[in-house]
Amino acid sequence: MAKISREDFTCVAATNASAYRHVTVPVLKIDAGPGPAVALLAGVHGDEWEGQAAILQLWQLLPGILQRGTVYLLPAANAEASLAGTRLSPSDDGNLNRAFLGAPVRGYTESVAAALQARLLPRIQAMVDVHSGGASLRYLPSSVITRYGDDALDARLPALARAFGLPQCVFFRGTESGSLPAAASRLGVLRLSAEIGGGRETSLALVQRCRDGLLGCLAELGLLPAAPPRQASASPSLHDLHPSVATLRARERGVFVPAVELGQTVIAGQHIGQLIEPARPDQPVRDLASPQAGTVVCLRAIARSDDGDCLLQVAPALPLDSLASLY
Repeated sequence: MAKISREDFTCVAATNASAYRHVTVPVLKIDAGPGPAVALLAGVHGDEWEGQAAILQLWQLLPGILQRGTVYLLPAANAEASLAGTRLSPSDDGNLNRAFLGAPVRGYTESVAAALQARLLPRIQAMVDVHSGGASLRYLPSSVITRYGDDALDARLPALARAFGLPQCVFFRGTESGSLPAAASRLGVLRLSAEIGGGRETSLALVQRCRDGLLGCLAELGLLPAAPPRQASASPSLHDLHPSVATLRARERGVFVPAVELGQTVIAGQHIGQLIEPARPDQPVRDLASPQAGTVVCLRAIARSDDGDCLLQVAPALPLDSLASLY
């Protein structure tokens, strides 16, 4: 029988209205004996709901089915942002995924990052960190592989991406030393992420796909006897989102009216939408073209857009076995 314990920690989150305010980050530790230690976490950005809901389901389910090893569950890693439904921490406008900077610690967000770096990352060998598009974006449900710096390819990553069970996998090159993947990299932690849904909404179907993906990863890591059945591709398509041509950004203010949908295949130069300005009817409509051929894996969810906002991400489908060539 697995042993269950709470490993919550509390950080100061002072505001102008509350000088001594504290916020508690909930952590559940499930210990089923010898085996790997794995962290499953979500809510690094508080408005990304799919992973938070999925890990909350595992909070109830996993203690009864874990076969070996130890799992740490963090459904709301940035609890303050989760409670507020915001990407950034309300008390200091901090981005937890850029706050793993080491001492000195300044404010709530960096305190959470410091606690995770001291209390969690040294104890684990693997981590799955679930994200989504949040309020401003929607993602085609995808597992995510992020290379930080000059990390060598971990041969276990393709199998872990397959085990997550989603038909898409996207690749990023991480450049931010304060990101959670960077912190995990510095400690040699095997890490997979996911981008599932967004638009400040969610659905039970997306939550269940995320939950089953996390269970599939635990099975692949040897903590469960078998992955649950899923209707997914045995080997996901890989989309490299690192090149600048993969992202179309607004170059001026306007209302984004997309003409494509998530998952749609487009060709380079294809009309993908417009930027309009209804309050300035004499201003010409700006037609937008796809920066390259491929699958639309990310689409802006907020119509009103500003210069520099990501409107769309598109990349061709590659075989997952080509991952090594991207390193």
